[in-house]
Amino acid sequence: MAVVEDVSRNPGATISDVTRRTGLAQSLVSRITRRMADAGVLRVRPDETDRRKSRLEIEPSAREMFRTRADGSIASALAAHAPKLSAAQRKELTHHLVEAERLLREGQE
Repeated sequence: MAVVEDVSRNPGATISDVTRRTGLAQSLVSRITRRMADAGVLRVRPDETDRRKSRLEIEPSAREMFRTRADGSIASALAAHAPKLSAAQRKELTHHLVEAERLLREGQE
């Protein structure tokens, strides 16, 4: 996810750029990039000025999928991913997650 997040924030990044910002090994970033490209998440295109470099971008369809998922409600995500929680437990967890989000946003200001 670190690679996808970095490319999302830095469209047109090279593998070296991603490696430097994430601290991951270049071989790992290259492997992840290939797999993500094969899965249709990343678009890899040659650099226009240096054909030895590749530029990375999130595929528009993947970006839309991420946006749709991020815009979903926490309640539906909890119901899908933690089905054994009771309604009361989901309500309590939702409250704590909302509070955590508030604190994290406050910490960024």
